Amino acid sequence: MKPFLYLDNWHEPQSKTRFDMFLHDSGLPVETVRTNVASQPRHFEYCGAYVSPSFDAAYDGHSWVIEQHGLLRGLAERQVPMLGLCFGSQILASALLGRDMVTVREGRETGWGQVNLTPAARDDPLAQDLPATIPVFHWHGDEVLPQHPDMFVIAGGDDCPNQIWRWAHGPVWGVQPHLEMCEHGVIAWFEDNRDVFEDAGMTPSGLVPDESYSDVGFELLKNFVNLVMDRARS
Repeated sequence: MKPFLYLDNWHEPQSKTRFDMFLHDSGLPVETVRTNVASQPRHFEYCGAYVSPSFDAAYDGHSWVIEQHGLLRGLAERQVPMLGLCFGSQILASALLGRDMVTVREGRETGWGQVNLTPAARDDPLAQDLPATIPVFHWHGDEVLPQHPDMFVIAGGDDCPNQIWRWAHGPVWGVQPHLEMCEHGVIAWFEDNRDVFEDAGMTPSGLVPDESYSDVGFELLKNFVNLVMDRARS
């Protein structure tokens, strides 16, 4: 089986998320690349790829960001399944749909909230069995625009109309909210990067979801890993 590519875009190591643990337990052979400190892969022989969040932006001029645009285009051309979270969603959109598809928000969307599935979710292999409303944790100052002929918007929200999208030409998804994070994961993320969050006005009190919080959104990420495994076996 070809390896699964994990593009770790963080500026420094982060605590493991529930997605990391699920991926580890899946049995897929995972190749992790710390993109800030290592060269991007020079080949495209992967069964799937995950594009992690980052505190950088898809429009930054860092050499690793520029290189990753080319890598993602090459993987997409070969129909390698990919899923990007937050920055990962934005750089996928920038690489496949155009750099003008990523825009700076007027204000950061933060804290616990929800996203609503669109009619396009009914035919989406990752989202078709999810409930109409998904509780999520938001943390983003950039976003992907909601209209492009090569994109299906799978979920949106009042403050950000494009929260989850799929590329029209292959198995590629962008997810803006942090579905990889449960309540405990968000707290660990805050502690790993306290200065970043506090500088942006986040406090520990904003990390606690209300009593109705459900982890159902994580099913979308699990569905992606299962899709990769099914394709790799066949």
